[in-house]
Amino acid sequence: MAANPIYVESEEEIPEVVERLRRTNGPETMLVLPARSRVGQSRFNFQLLRNYAARMDKKITVVCDDPAVQKMASESGFPVFGTLDRRGAGVPSESPVAEAPKKWWQRKGQRLEPHIGVIAPTRLITKSATELKPGRFLLYMTALLMLLVGLSAVAVFVPSASVTLIAKAAPFSERDVEIRAEPGKAPIRVRTNVISRTDSQGFKTTGVKQVPLAPATGVVVYTNSFPPPQCPGLACGSPGIVVPYGQRLMNTNQVEFAQTSGNTTVPWNSTAQANVVSVTPGTVGNVGSSSITQIEGSQYSGNCDGGHRGLCVNNPQATGNGTDPSSTPLMTESDFDAGRAQLEQSLHQEIAQQLAAALKSGEKLSQTIVFAAPQFNTDHKPGDNVPAFNGTMTVQGEGDYYVDGDVAKAFVQYLQARVPNDQQLLTDSGVKVDYRILSATTGGHLTFIGNATAYVAPKLDQDKILSSIVGRPLQGAKFYLQTLPIQSSSIEEQPFALPLMPFLSRRITIHYTVDSSLVPNNSPSASPSPSP
Repeated sequence: MAANPIYVESEEEIPEVVERLRRTNGPETMLVLPARSRVGQSRFNFQLLRNYAARMDKKITVVCDDPAVQKMASESGFPVFGTLDRRGAGVPSESPVAEAPKKWWQRKGQRLEPHIGVIAPTRLITKSATELKPGRFLLYMTALLMLLVGLSAVAVFVPSASVTLIAKAAPFSERDVEIRAEPGKAPIRVRTNVISRTDSQGFKTTGVKQVPLAPATGVVVYTNSFPPPQCPGLACGSPGIVVPYGQRLMNTNQVEFAQTSGNTTVPWNSTAQANVVSVTPGTVGNVGSSSITQIEGSQYSGNCDGGHRGLCVNNPQATGNGTDPSSTPLMTESDFDAGRAQLEQSLHQEIAQQLAAALKSGEKLSQTIVFAAPQFNTDHKPGDNVPAFNGTMTVQGEGDYYVDGDVAKAFVQYLQARVPNDQQLLTDSGVKVDYRILSATTGGHLTFIGNATAYVAPKLDQDKILSSIVGRPLQGAKFYLQTLPIQSSSIEEQPFALPLMPFLSRRITIHYTVDSSLVPNNSPSASPSPSP
């Protein structure tokens, strides 16, 4: 007895039954078919079922109480039962009553019945391929009827009309109009973007410090240890010993100096100071203190060594300012300014490129980028003797984005607000707007200045015009349009001309426009109304 028999629904097809067989476990399976099952309607289905069962190595038993189905299943090689008992075992159907033996004249040859062999297809046939659909004809007829109704509706509602009204126009414009914009306020949308950049760069110095050849200078002190001369005598009344201008002095390293002070009198038993200069220019004259001790050619200095009796000399401080000729690089103020300008320009370009890359669809970037004061620091200052210096700068730039269409719309609104009450601005003919950014400040505050130029004409009530021509005969609509304060009018119907205007007002469009050849001065000039 096969466990878990498969109860087939009357609407199930062979592909669905085969799929259920494939999911069952075990080699034996019972198929319980209802009386009007589609599977049991032909031998072809049982032959397909037999082939699939052979491929899946399954033994199938057919259970059905319909004798015709039992016969086709039995002829296809399936064990057949009429029903199932309570335990799920198959119960055979009652044997049919044997037919009475036929007479010899009723006997005919054995009836031959055709047998068709079918190979299991590699792909399952679908349910829709074998399903009978008797309602398709009615469906097709309904679709055809709906198509005819739709075509009739299109003929009535789809036609559209374009009404062109040539206005009695006059030029109108406003010049040097200033319009301000800022983020978060209408009508111009403004978006700000702040970018900070830091960069470092090395720069060469251009200054040169020239050091000339110069002698060393210093101060010496003469000491006169002689007492005043006695009187009467040759030197009676003399104030002291006079050291002449240019007196040569010698230091302990044989560096010669000359007195640059005038004739210097050294009083008796006293001292006197004098300026000296190195006879040989250069750093050789920079000698230490107490090293100039010899007065050349002086008759009064013989006893200066050791005892310091007589006229002696000494330098209490070292001599200096003696230089050899040289040139060293020097950082100047112009080097500082040039490095600052070069680094600032480079950072400005980088910020401008980043702002341009952040542009979104429909936006424009203000040509005026608001830069904060740069912060510039260097590792050296002007006046330092260095061949090069490094500079670091930080710059912050603000870019302001705006929508070009918003600016044009703001100028149009400004122009419309100044049109006289009995006239209207002909926007269908276009409004020419030329503008530029007058100023840009931190926080996205922009000021636009420009000119707005358009045409004005007598005001028309388009709703009233539509209600007067909708659904009317074409000639009647044209006659009505001639009563309006316009130059001329025309009506164009689509997709084909009809004797009536469209029945729907939304299918009629009105264009109130200008024929520039009919305007006396087709170059609009400034309007007579003053600008606030």
